[in-house]
Amino acid sequence: MRCSTGKRCFAEEALALEALIQNHIINDYPPNEGPVNVYECHQCGYWHFTSKGLKNAIFKDADTLKRIQQERRANYWERKLK
Repeated sequence: MRCSTGKRCFAEEALALEALIQNHIINDYPPNEGPVNVYECHQCGYWHFTSKGLKNAIFKDADTLKRIQQERRANYWERKLK
């Protein structure tokens, strides 16, 4: 589903945060690039990614950072071995 703003919609903040993590795993953004947080849209009431503002605290969590790194590595080898 997409908002009138053109952004992808997430029904809950938790779903948007999980999608944000997955987005960083898949796209392997350089430091200080890509979406950094989520927000509730005033137009549609759903949650969207944003590249503006402060990075969400999930990116400071050691377990989350470890997970991102491990899943990036797994994705790399999965693509390489195909």
